[in-house]
Amino acid sequence: MKAVYLFGPYRLDPARRSLLRHGAEVVLGSRAFDTLVAIVEGRGAIVSPREIMAKAWGGLVVGDSNVRVQIANLRKALGCGKDGGRYIASVAGRGYCFVADIEQVRETVRVAGGMDLVRVA
Repeated sequence: MKAVYLFGPYRLDPARRSLLRHGAEVVLGSRAFDTLVAIVEGRGAIVSPREIMAKAWGGLVVGDSNVRVQIANLRKALGCGKDGGRYIASVAGRGYCFVADIEQVRETVRVAGGMDLVRVA
């Protein structure tokens, strides 16, 4: 079973590398997607730029400005600030925090080929 994250109108599936909004795909670049996964998996904790770099750039050394650009791309793609949506908070000098409520579910495949979403306690 693989973890899937639900928040607001979004469904984030890291294993399938997909982000859906009301069932429609949200197009993100690979770095922005990996950045989103890093902060969502932080589950409300502050995630440092270094931790994001390790996840999204696979150990390559890049500047903090690269992380800021990806965070800006994510905020735009998620519609942060529109209709009261708030997902990513900046914590000065420390990093970023995913602030929306997250529900983690596990995806299982039925024998008949259908899919179930099962809540994780």
